[in-house]
Amino acid sequence: MRALIARQLYQPSVVLPLLLLTRLMVSLDFNLAQVVLVMLLKGSQQVYQIMAHQIAHQAALRQRGGAAVERIACRHCC
Repeated sequence: MRALIARQLYQPSVVLPLLLLTRLMVSLDFNLAQVVLVMLLKGSQQVYQIMAHQIAHQAALRQRGGAAVERIACRHCC
């Protein structure tokens, strides 16, 4: 069990969010209310960007008559 935990802690998907959270908490003097507020604002910005991208994509499909077209890469696509 100990080896499993040690192995999982070195995964980038675990380490990077922890480092970002630590950096944010240090910059806000460990004030949890401010940390939560900043995280909520950043999360809402991400949701807004995703929704704006989806709306723009649907509008582009409507302009093309809804025909199935090859996906065009943009800076927001993964």
